[in-house]
Amino acid sequence: MSGDSPLTVVLASGGVETATLLHRAAADGDKVVALFLDYGQRPADMERRAVQAQCRSVGARLESLDMADAERAFQGEDDRRYHVPLPHRNLVALALGLSFAEKRQAARLQAGLTADDGAASRSASAGFFRRFRDLAGELGAVAVEAPLLALTKAEVVRRGAGLGVDFARTYSCLLGRPRPCGHCPQCRKRADAFRQAGLTDPDCRLDEDN
Repeated sequence: MSGDSPLTVVLASGGVETATLLHRAAADGDKVVALFLDYGQRPADMERRAVQAQCRSVGARLESLDMADAERAFQGEDDRRYHVPLPHRNLVALALGLSFAEKRQAARLQAGLTADDGAASRSASAGFFRRFRDLAGELGAVAVEAPLLALTKAEVVRRGAGLGVDFARTYSCLLGRPRPCGHCPQCRKRADAFRQAGLTDPDCRLDEDN
């Protein structure tokens, strides 16, 4: 990798999508920074450990933004703890990522959105992403990209396998336990994706990295 290689910032959450993006950017010869956001989500610790493992495997640098106080501020007097405590999470992540990438003079900011995500959140839909990308183009020179946007999660799994992603060191569970629960919406989507891809989802081995 030469000193003139472009810098790519990847919004990284530790799952199969961002692991695939990190491997893809590294394979392209880019300098890569993984930006992890802790916004008070339950699995923040496990997600960060997964991103750390992925960064080690591709030689990327990890940067973290600690926004854990956001959970308490948004929660107010509501004593329930939500799996995703930050409304419009992708809007916030993209905006912060764009500012970070601009400050670091990065060539591009990449998000791991897929064709399946829009059904779960409007801020993860293809239409929303394209509008944000166009707005970012009016603000500066950082290209905002979602290279996996046309792919299903199963297709991303196949793409990641081809790039050598160690899926045992990715994390998708909403509960944040060392061993994924296997029953939350994210665990079920992951299991379906591996099944459709014709691959076996390995047991999580992040505890071996301590």
